Amino acid sequence: MPGCAGSRLDVGTVRPQPGRVGMTIREIRAADRAGIEDMLVACHAFSDEEVHVALEIVDESIATGPGRYYHTFVGCEGDNVIGYVCAAPTPLTRSTWHVYWLCVHPNGQRRGIATALQKYTEDFIRSQGGKRVVVETSGRADYSGTRTFYESAGYLPAGRIPDYYKPGDDWVVLWKPL
Repeated sequence: MPGCAGSRLDVGTVRPQPGRVGMTIREIRAADRAGIEDMLVACHAFSDEEVHVALEIVDESIATGPGRYYHTFVGCEGDNVIGYVCAAPTPLTRSTWHVYWLCVHPNGQRRGIATALQKYTEDFIRSQGGKRVVVETSGRADYSGTRTFYESAGYLPAGRIPDYYKPGDDWVVLWKPL
């Protein structure tokens, strides 16, 4: 998964910490796509359709460059993509943003990488005048860790629609004031 080492965003980088030695966070590049695809598949949390949609957004982020609409950042250890996050301003709002994707490779989970990506993204959103962040996720039991992650980061429940994605798969919305 080449291509991670290199320039960093002005917003900041993650300082080396135990378990995350040398991780940097920066804007996405074309060379990151394969690593992101491998990560999405390796997680075994996403359907083929979800991986396809995630990669469409990755492709758009790469094609349009930083700041057009999606802001996609990758977390890297050396030359390896270990995580990524994608956020964008919510259409028709003045200061609300959505985090569309946040994923960490299974080899990097439970090491603070998701927290670092989430905090980095929130700092970036604040720097762009964002006042709140919205996250949408599944209500399935296997997503309980995802919901717990966001709740422990200060995200508040905003709503739930039963059977939204398919029978037994609720739509859960969380939000956080910045």
